[in-house]
Amino acid sequence: MLKFASLALALLLASPASATAADDFRAGNWAAVVQGGHAENTPDSLILAGRAQLWIAGYQTADKARAMAIIAAAEADFDKALARAPGNVEAQLQKAVAIAYRAQLTKGIGLAKDVRRRFEAIRTAHPGNSLAWGALGGWHGGAVATVGSFLAGTVLGAKKSEMERCYAQALRLSPTLPSTRTFFAITLLDLDPTNATRAAGLLKGIETLPAEDGFEASMKQQGIELANALARGNATSAQATARRLKAFSRLG
Repeated sequence: MLKFASLALALLLASPASATAADDFRAGNWAAVVQGGHAENTPDSLILAGRAQLWIAGYQTADKARAMAIIAAAEADFDKALARAPGNVEAQLQKAVAIAYRAQLTKGIGLAKDVRRRFEAIRTAHPGNSLAWGALGGWHGGAVATVGSFLAGTVLGAKKSEMERCYAQALRLSPTLPSTRTFFAITLLDLDPTNATRAAGLLKGIETLPAEDGFEASMKQQGIELANALARGNATSAQATARRLKAFSRLG
């Protein structure tokens, strides 16, 4: 009996522990995050599952209908998390991102306005949250890049000046976060290739920044790729790279 117990203990110690959704998220194993997040079924794991699905929809999917279905599944995970933890800021923010993705794919003006209200509410309640500032900066910049300054301003209330202000505050709050620098650089180039020098400045040294999880590691890699494109000195080509790195660029 003692020998059996010793053998069982040895096998237990020799076997690797099952990866959690958080482990898989840190490693960027998106499909495993979704599976593990649903199995764990906690607010935090559901948020991770939703975030993984948003990445799959935005960066690994080439079919619009499939992307929309994945976004809907992600949003459902955020809703489940919020039902259990209504004050969870990350769930609130990620739900707004999911709605922003739907707005982008459907060109929904009402949805876009709803996203802005959500981002602004989170920023007002949590002014020290750099992700809320960055998301709002991306909303303003993305709207202007998509429909132009006049329509973005008159229809949606989007402004380049707000993009600048929001991203600047996001950088002040989290200066070493790769995603903020990469998203800002992509937005600047998407707006105008003459922003190449500013974009290059934002990405300078990005290869040295820490990446706390798979999302930040992926955005860091995008930043490195864009920095390399900018270093070649062709702003128009760098703009094309930036646009290829945007979410849903795979969709036909």
